[in-house]
Amino acid sequence: MQNLLLISHGNYAKATLESCQMILGPLKQVKAVEFKQTMNQDDLLAEIETAYASFDSAPIILVDFKGGTPGNCAIRFQAKHPEIRIYAGLSFALVLALATGTPVDEAFNQVQASSGALGSTPNLDKNTSTPSSNKKIETNNNNPAKFFVRIDERLIHGQVATMWTNALKLTRLMVVDDDIVKSNIQKTALKTACPHGIHLSILTSKGAAKRIKANNYHGQTVLILVKNPLVLQRLVENGVALPAINVGNMSTKDSSRQVAKSVAVTAEDIAAFKFLDQHGLKLYHQMVPAETAEDFMPLLDK
Repeated sequence: MQNLLLISHGNYAKATLESCQMILGPLKQVKAVEFKQTMNQDDLLAEIETAYASFDSAPIILVDFKGGTPGNCAIRFQAKHPEIRIYAGLSFALVLALATGTPVDEAFNQVQASSGALGSTPNLDKNTSTPSSNKKIETNNNNPAKFFVRIDERLIHGQVATMWTNALKLTRLMVVDDDIVKSNIQKTALKTACPHGIHLSILTSKGAAKRIKANNYHGQTVLILVKNPLVLQRLVENGVALPAINVGNMSTKDSSRQVAKSVAVTAEDIAAFKFLDQHGLKLYHQMVPAETAEDFMPLLDK
């Protein structure tokens, strides 16, 4: 059978592997890597590299879904290891098929054929329909631009691409990062992760400031995504009037300390947060829309 590397949010990949081994016994050619909430992309890339080095030949990589951090990291990893193939849609049925020697295309067909309702299914009203996730979101050019801001080291990932995009009714994601602008690999990963029908901008802090102040996003609802507060400090220094700032995810580093479950800050981060606070900006911590927003600045005193 083909070597397989499973990558997922949390322990889904490992649990899937363990479940398959209940049926097939030990699967030495299948390994699993989990993306934890305290990790950033570089941490996950290091885990993938370690797992990859343990195989005797290049594995097929299976990630949980398209656009999430595992998938984005796998794309970055593939740039250095073009011999690997990546597929989204990690599931028990798919791993079971592949682990028994089924070719990839046939395995996906088998999963599709074996998926669906079981038992008796109630009749649905003929007028009932499911909204298409591919529906293009229209902008209203008669209204001024509406901006939201989120600090999230993972940038466009599952929570942003699904929950926040829908909750805020976004029409555009704006990634502001001076380094990513120079990286074709990271830009490709972000474009892949961006939900269908949502516009994407990848800009430097100066470029973003110039476009925002020029009212280039009239009629749009925009989420500004940055990895750290220093980027937002640069926007303010360049004359951008920011709305309230959602501090969502900042991973643990050697020089950082944890102030919330998903937020670890360095001395440089704290200085930038204090700058933003002193300039009258409201900062709050909220991982997902269903959670209650929490005033962020008091968390720095813990």
